[in-house]
Amino acid sequence: MNKREGFSKITIDILGKRVSYLCSNPECKKNTIGAHENENKATSVGVAAHITAASIGGPRYSSSLSRIQRKDINNGIWLCNTCSTLIDKDPERYIVELLYEWKNKAENESRKKLSGEIKEVLNNEEKIISTYNPILEVDLLGGGRSRSPRGMSNKNPIEMHNGQLVMVPGPKPIIYWALSWRYKLVIYNNSKYPAYNLKIESVGDIHFSEFESLPNVNNIPPLNNIDLKVRFDDWTESDHTIADSIIKPRFPDKFKNLILKLTYYNEDRNVHYTYVNFNDDGLINELA
Repeated sequence: MNKREGFSKITIDILGKRVSYLCSNPECKKNTIGAHENENKATSVGVAAHITAASIGGPRYSSSLSRIQRKDINNGIWLCNTCSTLIDKDPERYIVELLYEWKNKAENESRKKLSGEIKEVLNNEEKIISTYNPILEVDLLGGGRSRSPRGMSNKNPIEMHNGQLVMVPGPKPIIYWALSWRYKLVIYNNSKYPAYNLKIESVGDIHFSEFESLPNVNNIPPLNNIDLKVRFDDWTESDHTIADSIIKPRFPDKFKNLILKLTYYNEDRNVHYTYVNFNDDGLINELA
């Protein structure tokens, strides 16, 4: 039996506290815990992720670890939900050594902040970090869909007529269909502060087929937006009713594996991130 060695509640609690409940990814550092609308609850978007997999076949699995070692705190790293998904989607990029580097750096920084060794200093005076930062969020508008035939499938019935094999498609022929979804990707600056030099990366398993590019030097003024044309293409080998059912949703089901990463800067050249992903309810923006 392939048993998953999960962390205990105590281990999960300690992992989060050791990094002040901030995501350990140095390019994210999102706060993962905060107030809930219900005054008797708190909201957590943090995960005690495994550095090496909790069970055979998982990301970065190591056969050299014992069952006890797999659920030991040394094999855990605190991440936000998005970064936890990201490291498991691309284990070749997010290798064990890199995750230990993230973990050690995050815990050391938390320790130094607690002891007062790390302070924000400006002109030899302690600086209050400004909360006046740009907030970029994304929406997909439009959603025009289409299907185009690209030839008959060999799955159609074949019969002998006059000594020759002839394809007999029938009332619902099986066809190779090219499927297409077209959108306007709108990036909103939902703040009173400008965002500079926006860069958009597709970091999931699925990518847009066409993505209008941004100039290297760009900015989005306060409470303004920019629009980009994007397209997603797919294929199916089916009759037209199945093809229609696939393109009927505004967002294709494969978008659940699509993640966009927005990197941008404020006037002080401090970097900020927004991650965009999809679930059953549609598009989600997560600020980091």
